[in-house]
Amino acid sequence: MPPELRSGATAPDLAPGLSGAYGAADDNQQSIVGGCQELPRRLWRHSPEKMVHWPKGTSLASLNNGFTRPEVVALRRGAAQRIAVTDSSGETREYPAVITTTQVWLLSNRIDCAEPLFSAPMWTAMEKTHYMQASKTFVLVDRPFWRDVDPNTGRHVMSMTLTDRVTRGTYLMDQGPDKPGVICLSYTWNDDSLKWLPLPAEERVRIMLNSLAQIYPGLDIRRHIVSQPITVSWESNPHFLGAFKGNLPGHYRYQRRLFCHFMQDKFPAANRGLFLAGDDISWTAGWAEGAVQTALNAVWGVMHHFGGATDPANPGPGDVYDEIAPVELPED
Repeated sequence: MPPELRSGATAPDLAPGLSGAYGAADDNQQSIVGGCQELPRRLWRHSPEKMVHWPKGTSLASLNNGFTRPEVVALRRGAAQRIAVTDSSGETREYPAVITTTQVWLLSNRIDCAEPLFSAPMWTAMEKTHYMQASKTFVLVDRPFWRDVDPNTGRHVMSMTLTDRVTRGTYLMDQGPDKPGVICLSYTWNDDSLKWLPLPAEERVRIMLNSLAQIYPGLDIRRHIVSQPITVSWESNPHFLGAFKGNLPGHYRYQRRLFCHFMQDKFPAANRGLFLAGDDISWTAGWAEGAVQTALNAVWGVMHHFGGATDPANPGPGDVYDEIAPVELPED
């Protein structure tokens, strides 16, 4: 496996879309039956073929008796430089190292995180992180009717639609002509997302269908809908506070601090042992690849923190950090 730090070589302040094109991050995307939540669920249940420290058949689920603990509400420095984690049940447990995958805003908002766990520059980087508002509205339809051909035009009656109308982006998903399909009626960001925030799901759908009717006159989308709509505005969710991170111009230094946080040798003892991971500290926020990449970086950081080392034939990101680390810009 190549060192996971590699995509950190993204050019400073490169626009997110260009970054994806430059690094081929958007290539070979796949649809996951059951939704993207299947990735953590399957990792939770997965039992690797090669087990070293546990018996065959061990999974994260079995190590945790099949359930996750309540949400974390506080992080403190415990005894012997351990990290004390308090959950919503009031129980506190101490660990020699902790990986946090929450959106970093939660560390200063929803989670009572002791300030000495991070340096002042790191807190600045977390507070300066910009999260994108975003909303989506989905409906289940009886079949992928958009594949029908309009005899007057010879084209499909509907297609994936990008528009300057309120829907902005409409996406069509199906698994074949004889199965139900799904329409994402609208996917919007930032100011466009805020327009939907106060509206209930049914009102959102009404407005969206009216907007699409102006683009596809004569096409009755509503008659194909067979379910209640599902809608989400991530900025209203207390566990998210936004859909994903989106760097602003000038944020390269902050991004680098977050991404490179797993390299803790030069940190004072008070700042060691708590590792950041997740798509919002990666260079590809909003994508599973970035979450996995930073998780592998954090695992290397924990291993190194405990005095472990990688096989010389398979170096980890920290082993080759000086060769492939993101460019460090002057702080002034």
